[in-house]
Amino acid sequence: MIRTLSRVACLSAALVFMNQAGCASQAGPSGVSSAGAFASTAGAASSSAGSSAGGGVSSSAGSPGTAGDGSNVAGASTGGASTGGASTGGASTGGASGAATGGGAGSSDGGSTSGGSGGMSVGGSSGAGGSSSGLGGTTNSYGTILGSPAAAKLVDLTKSCTAANKIASDAGKFQTDSGTVVHVCTLKGGTGNPSGAAYYTADMDIDCDGQKSTHCPGTGADKDPSYYDQTAFSGPDGKSLTSENTPYVVIPEEVKIPGLDPNGNGGNIVAVIYKGQIEFAVWGDTIAYQKGDPGEPIGEASVRTAVGLGIPSSPASGGVGSGVTYIAFAGTDAQPKNLEDLTEVQALGQKLVLALLQNNP
Repeated sequence: MIRTLSRVACLSAALVFMNQAGCASQAGPSGVSSAGAFASTAGAASSSAGSSAGGGVSSSAGSPGTAGDGSNVAGASTGGASTGGASTGGASTGGASGAATGGGAGSSDGGSTSGGSGGMSVGGSSGAGGSSSGLGGTTNSYGTILGSPAAAKLVDLTKSCTAANKIASDAGKFQTDSGTVVHVCTLKGGTGNPSGAAYYTADMDIDCDGQKSTHCPGTGADKDPSYYDQTAFSGPDGKSLTSENTPYVVIPEEVKIPGLDPNGNGGNIVAVIYKGQIEFAVWGDTIAYQKGDPGEPIGEASVRTAVGLGIPSSPASGGVGSGVTYIAFAGTDAQPKNLEDLTEVQALGQKLVLALLQNNP
């Protein structure tokens, strides 16, 4: 498939780093990007919307987002007014997100610049910030939830993986770049999420695959050595996703549970938790085990996913070596209509997390 062709070319370049395309690299052992790599912190301050209490509807307008300082990649995003959605039984319908203005480029530490390239851009994905209805905490300009008690609960719920709930297709071959074996387990479903979820904790490599953009495949020291211009799943227009614009996660083809990718279109919501932050991404790409490989690479996500979590996002040297928890929700109810609609993805993600916590007390 797609990954097989690029894997051969990349193995000769770097055997110790594995990329989604079936090959080379992203995160170094330290997980720290080198000078010249574009910054991964949010460049726009989140605007604050009023939070809804007691299931009521909040209608406080968010204040405009402000431009990031010169050390950040992100350009200024104009905060649209955010109207909190009504919550029913604690489940969030999500607030409407104000439109971003793309993003003027801000210079990074290494001197490179990154502007918004349209759509969900690195330069300013969403003008709306404010409270994360139903989960508590606040959201930054990328929609990442900060300070929610749900983050610690999710980590605690997924901190161990035993033979009792390990997936049948886990043959002990999943591993991080450092060689650490990773197991994939499941959480039961129930009301609001009948099919449950699969989870694992690993590293995060940066996958630049998909449509070309400012930093994918990149240039110089930040060029992705294993770039491929397609992703396994696509947006509503039938085109591959854009790593720099869409928060997506790469899941190995060998991760199989009932209801995960039920119709072959991918896009299942994936909650990504790192250092107390929760970001909602979609299943956007795959990787398959190749005969002769020491193991099956696991723990990989798009540039945009890394940016939202403050993880170094260079496609060549970014990523982080450990501590990232991935929870992939199964079932058609866990698939947004539009993989590239950040507002829809965030609202559905919040509902699924609430259901998961209620079904797995």
